[in-house]
Amino acid sequence: MEQELSSYDYLFVGGPNYIYTLKTRFEAEYEIKFKPSGYLVDKPEFEALVFDMVIVLTNNPYEPRLPPVDALMSATIRSIVADFFKAHERVVIYICDDSDSKADSRRKLFDRWFGRYKTEIFVKLNVPLGIDEDGMAYSVELISRFDNPHFMPIYESFKRTVSGEK
Repeated sequence: MEQELSSYDYLFVGGPNYIYTLKTRFEAEYEIKFKPSGYLVDKPEFEALVFDMVIVLTNNPYEPRLPPVDALMSATIRSIVADFFKAHERVVIYICDDSDSKADSRRKLFDRWFGRYKTEIFVKLNVPLGIDEDGMAYSVELISRFDNPHFMPIYESFKRTVSGEK
């Protein structure tokens, strides 16, 4: 009897953007990137610890529709994030943009992805960024391991940067 998958296999490609790749059972292909984003904090000592998480659908055989909802993606994203956080002092920023009016859906999906580990391994804080002149709402999720001694100072530094405080 064939064992069901609990998550997809993925490949750590590496590089300056810490790229992971995966292919789903629906033949959709993704890149999950952790791009260095030290410019988002106001303290030089934290610059090497802050990363922007980007999920890119690189091959979509269902174009122009999105691939089917896939329960294995949740476990796979959690596994990739856990792998990235083996370096425990890192902080990941996930921006829920609203360029296509789906920021709220992205935020809810993201919350589901991390809901299971939120209380066990990770801490996640939401930072609403407000609404721009075009009416697009933005929010950001900051994620870190509970044992990261720099998380709260990085969080405060990030808030100062995005609010324009010095």
